[in-house]
Amino acid sequence: MNLKKLVANILSKMPNITKWQKDFMINLFWLLFAYRGRHNFENLGRQSDYNESTFRNNYSKSFDFLSFNQELISQYCSEELVIAFDPSFISKSGKHTPGLGYFWSGCAGLAKKGLEIGGFGAVDILNNTCMHLVCKQTLLNTSSATETVLEMKKPTSGNLLTYYADLIFDLRTDLQKTSNYLAVDAYFSKKPFVDKMIEAEFIVISRFRKDVALRYKYVGPKRKGKGCPKKFDGKVNLWKLRAEHFTPIIEEENWKAYEGVVYANALKRWVKVVVVHYFDENGMIKKVHTFFSTDCKTQGTDIIIYYKGRFQIEFLYRDAKQFVGLEQGQSRKEERIDFHFNAALTTVSLAKALYYFNTNEQERKPFSMSSVKTRYGNDLLINKLFSMFGINPKHEINKERYYKIRDFGAIAA
Repeated sequence: MNLKKLVANILSKMPNITKWQKDFMINLFWLLFAYRGRHNFENLGRQSDYNESTFRNNYSKSFDFLSFNQELISQYCSEELVIAFDPSFISKSGKHTPGLGYFWSGCAGLAKKGLEIGGFGAVDILNNTCMHLVCKQTLLNTSSATETVLEMKKPTSGNLLTYYADLIFDLRTDLQKTSNYLAVDAYFSKKPFVDKMIEAEFIVISRFRKDVALRYKYVGPKRKGKGCPKKFDGKVNLWKLRAEHFTPIIEEENWKAYEGVVYANALKRWVKVVVVHYFDENGMIKKVHTFFSTDCKTQGTDIIIYYKGRFQIEFLYRDAKQFVGLEQGQSRKEERIDFHFNAALTTVSLAKALYYFNTNEQERKPFSMSSVKTRYGNDLLINKLFSMFGINPKHEINKERYYKIRDFGAIAA
């Protein structure tokens, strides 16, 4: 199935899509595969049959990217899915863009002035990749962008954490059509966030900080007499675990994992944890990581696999930034910015569906968005040249040359 047929097939299953919007979305996704240069209205207008104002007007219209991507995922992904949520910093200059502020940039290791999106991805555990679901721009208040910058010169993690929790809670009904597991990084392993996610009926998979305080469950004989029965049996020393509470589950050359149920002081609840010991050349423990699930019945191996799978959303962001212009939108209207972010990330998911999932698993090579862009960019130029000279590029005599030119510059991975 080619790109236009795939997009048309998904749009046919979505209600409330007009014929004009359907045609625009089909051609837009093809263009986002093929265009060269920056992702802005003027450049898109230069390389397509639509003019610049057509892109501006259609980017202002609402489109249900979440339903579109869920349908795409249902067609191509396996049933073992985990929702990954991860905020991503978006570079942006100027002073008047909605949501402009100071946000944490993982690449820079500090808070920088720009925009931020809270992205949701569906991690396919069996295929070890992530497909885009939906993203929302971080907008902490409704004041002007200039005021927002002044207010956010110091990162406000508490406000942001509440904002993220409310965002996920509001989308819970639609997100849980994909999975009840929510994988997030260690920043989110705090009680207000976890409590809100449990209220939303999510199972949270995350990692604790290095200084986490955990306590063993008391399993000895009950004390006679009045008073509350003994609940805990001492603190957990992550470097020296008790064998009666922790069971080895995975052992590799450089690390070993143990699972157990303990009480987390920070979360005020019992959790299933997986403690991983990493060894140096002498076999001594050099560092410890502690992963957890809010569902004590979760298998320890699943906790490791699900948390590790969360990192696939970073590759989704990387491909969208490098090849589809995620950071290049120039609009200053909220609805157009939202459309731009979701369109760029959805383009990467469509590319994976066509050129990763459609390949036999034994013959599958690492996904390369660079090759996809190169082939479609060549295709756009070939068709333009051949049409101007009145030549049919798909004619039998031209087929071999056509495919050679189309694949020129493409890489294997």
